[in-house]
Amino acid sequence: MKQMRNLTYRNLMAVIHKIEAKGYDFQESERLARSVFVEFEANPLGMSIEERVRRILTKEEWERECRECG
Repeated sequence: MKQMRNLTYRNLMAVIHKIEAKGYDFQESERLARSVFVEFEANPLGMSIEERVRRILTKEEWERECRECG
């Protein structure tokens, strides 16, 4: 599989769908996907885009952490 590197419509939609699978709605997923690409562009030698997406918490985990933190 070819690694994603550039912000193209196809790559953006692929990342959005992966994030939606974690329980986020489309708007939240789009915002998170765009931030993944911005982070990658700022540090391309760090984690890959795929790894950054894998590290995004599921919506349920994120909400649980928010409740615990107050």
